[in-house]
Amino acid sequence: MAIFESGIFQRLYWRFMHKYYAQDLLIDLKLAAKREAIDYIQQHMADALMFKDRDALLAFAVRDTQVPGLILEFGVEKGASLRVLARQAAPRIVHGFDAFLGLPDHWTGTFEQRGKFSMSGKPPDVEANARLHVGWFNDTLPGFLAANAEPIAVLHVDCDIYPSTKTVFDQVGERLQPGATIVFDEYFNYPGWRQHEFKAFQEWIAASGRRYRYLGFATEKGHVAVRMM
Repeated sequence: MAIFESGIFQRLYWRFMHKYYAQDLLIDLKLAAKREAIDYIQQHMADALMFKDRDALLAFAVRDTQVPGLILEFGVEKGASLRVLARQAAPRIVHGFDAFLGLPDHWTGTFEQRGKFSMSGKPPDVEANARLHVGWFNDTLPGFLAANAEPIAVLHVDCDIYPSTKTVFDQVGERLQPGATIVFDEYFNYPGWRQHEFKAFQEWIAASGRRYRYLGFATEKGHVAVRMM
């Protein structure tokens, strides 16, 4: 009770509120983005399953795959999500694409600038059934697709930014057969989310005339899975 009676608590409270919270734009931007994501879920994802985190969503995406084909990940970085995919898919091969030089451009709407998430070009250790394709997507994809004619069964999009995500859909979109599953790492729930993975996917859907349904989402961050129809 002494802290309240002395006024120390009140002074600390007002100092925090006026000096920090009242001028901190990030807090309200994050809350606004979360509200937008919740509104989007309620409007468009009523039939989607909920998962506790990305790993659970990725494991389900592979386990629930109903079509044969390639399992691809774009954006490997330290290899955490690729290891989840590989373990769930074994003994099938999982392919990971990354230049390991970080973001090729600024991630607008966030703090992350060009080069963030760089591994200095050094790939991580991955599972025995994982294959890494080192380089920028537009350099490695043409040769890979020429050598691998199969359709895609599971696609993990961890591209973060719009240009990289657009490159992926421009090049592999026609391989996304009905029944294929796409898992997005940053689909929504952060400031500027409508300008990146979400935008690239929705533009590709509009241009291709393809249809999809929401399969699931993680209750943390912005991980979302869709199934092509």
